Amino acid sequence: MNGHLNSSSSANRFPRVDRRVFLRSAAYSLAIPFLPSLASREVLAKTTRAALHAKRFVCLGTQLGFYKADFFANEQNPRLLAPLDTAGLGKDFTTISGLDHKGPTGMGHELCHTFLTGTTSKAVSFDQYVAPVLGAETRYESMQLCAGAGKASLSHSQTGIPMPVTTSPSVIYGRIYGEGALSLARQSYVINSGRSLLDELRDSAASISAKANREDREKLDEYLTSVRDVELTLQRRKKWLERPFPKPSSDFKLPAEEQIAEAMVLENEDLMWDLMALAIKTDSCRVFTLTIPGSNGTIYLGDNLTDSSYHNYSHHGNKKERVEKLVAIENRHMKGVARFLKALKEARDVDGSSLLDTTITLVGSGMGDPSKHRRVNLPLLVAGGGFKHSRHIECGTKDSPNEMACDLYVTLLQRLGFETSQFSTSESDLNRELA
Repeated sequence: MNGHLNSSSSANRFPRVDRRVFLRSAAYSLAIPFLPSLASREVLAKTTRAALHAKRFVCLGTQLGFYKADFFANEQNPRLLAPLDTAGLGKDFTTISGLDHKGPTGMGHELCHTFLTGTTSKAVSFDQYVAPVLGAETRYESMQLCAGAGKASLSHSQTGIPMPVTTSPSVIYGRIYGEGALSLARQSYVINSGRSLLDELRDSAASISAKANREDREKLDEYLTSVRDVELTLQRRKKWLERPFPKPSSDFKLPAEEQIAEAMVLENEDLMWDLMALAIKTDSCRVFTLTIPGSNGTIYLGDNLTDSSYHNYSHHGNKKERVEKLVAIENRHMKGVARFLKALKEARDVDGSSLLDTTITLVGSGMGDPSKHRRVNLPLLVAGGGFKHSRHIECGTKDSPNEMACDLYVTLLQRLGFETSQFSTSESDLNRELA
């Protein structure tokens, strides 16, 4: 496919980042709190320029899309945007219509897995493309979450393999605050054992390389690149062993009994939003992907079980009763989005800006119309990230001719500090539309 990332190439294993971008990324984690009263005009100007780059990425992806007549901001009274407006976020997001991945086709709901990759073939997902850079200086490089009991994952590794998800809020809580972790001595033993094994592999590879032909040496070099990547991960883990975990927040308490059954998908989604906000505030992680699975059973909506499944409602056939029930479920998703974004807007980053301005949040789906299993016109919403939001962008028109969803991803990458003009199936960017 045009612009498709070649995941088998060692050159594309990680995004190329020049020295300036690397240093800027490193500076985020080392900076002291910004003190405006002590800053000169020159410093203030530099701080303003630095703020042009976001440093976190959060994605909510639903397997069953969104009902677009109530999702896009150019529609009349879109009910799914009401939670954002009520939370005072009406100028902090932009919905984007007219984009999809064009080429990808699949059997029904397989399309949802293309949301962050842009293709049905094996390829890295957007979140895992940015994670090695954005997550280089945090305890966790990325977190892949799934609400409910499903195993659905929108995240794909550098080689295109679906990554495991965490469905338990208590596990995420434990990762943030260190509860239930192995002893430091045991963790050190595991890490040192891994490094010793890598040293042995490197020595063996060196002796083999001297005897191998050119083709085999290239394969061996690609293998050693993977080994070095693992070694860097172990080094990072070793460094974090010496740093204390943050103290648990008094503002958040886990439920006494954890329920991750399929019927509790909405309740668990609420917890996941709160936990991601905590992880951002403690700078435990800077890349998150939350998947909302397509439940095939009845679910709790408030205190009552629905009379049919979330999946069945998505096949509404434009019947009003089914649409109303589907929108009620999707409204819960958007209430979680609104609460999360509001929490970021009210919190300060190290440079004095809001966490919302330094965090790009993408909401959407690789399924344009689940009722007909179509990928056309994906529901897409971008919030925060320091963009000058315009409520809605209509693509596929004379004024905005873009058609590829990955054009949007190029603009997001550049806002995150990546000096690139291409991602997966992109053909251009949305820089003019999303400034």
